[in-house]
Amino acid sequence: MSLPVFSLSDFVATLFAPGLDMVSFRARSARLLREALDCQIVSFATLAAETRRLDIDFDPFVPELGPALEGFGRHMAKYPCFNFDPRVADGKPFLRGDFLSDEEFYSAPVYLEGFALAGITDHAAVLLPSTDGSVFFLGLEKQGGTYRPQDRERLIELQPHLANARLLAQAFEDFEHSMTDPSAFIRLGFSPRESDTLALLSTGKTNAEIASVLGISLPTVKGHVKSIFDKLGADNRHAALLQARRLLRPAGGTPMATTRRASTVAAHS
Repeated sequence: MSLPVFSLSDFVATLFAPGLDMVSFRARSARLLREALDCQIVSFATLAAETRRLDIDFDPFVPELGPALEGFGRHMAKYPCFNFDPRVADGKPFLRGDFLSDEEFYSAPVYLEGFALAGITDHAAVLLPSTDGSVFFLGLEKQGGTYRPQDRERLIELQPHLANARLLAQAFEDFEHSMTDPSAFIRLGFSPRESDTLALLSTGKTNAEIASVLGISLPTVKGHVKSIFDKLGADNRHAALLQARRLLRPAGGTPMATTRRASTVAAHS
């Protein structure tokens, strides 16, 4: 049986289309991975290293996934392929079959008390980088059938694109948050009041609205806006905001839903 028809260029173009953020990353990657590997459920799993709290967004979510995750959490530490160790397979995508035979898997507690409750018959995983010390894996769950070696090869091909898209989505999200944080502009050399004004400008507020929010007069706001334009070398709001975004964007930061979450506490290895 061959893999579904697949175009890497179309996959990448859709994944990195305008509007990429953490929400759209989940929706896009889930849809694309279901099409690329003929899986039914895609999971976005984050394990907090210190607390061993496991949070997983499922796309799509079915009610049975809640109790299935509880069972998975009780037994995952016993198996290298389920223990959220980023060193497994040297960080490359892997299939459940790389570690457990069908006979071993279907008789194991992690299947009987976990996967089986949600009708999941096989699992594959892709490690993606995190910037907060947590461990993040994409899971691909089949409901009927098992994965084959060519599925692993396709995941190896997709891993760098998925990793870059997630990092870029996080960077965009962090950056958009910074545009409404006045302290970010103070670090660029704006006065506290200019920073407050620029942060409000970035949300689309008018001069009159800014004056009302800050409790200052309209002429004072206009003075702050003029000073902001001068410092940024801009002659209108759009140009000023573009320049502010350029200054705030981290080095290398340029091109660089249907989910629901369930949680459990994973057993310690």
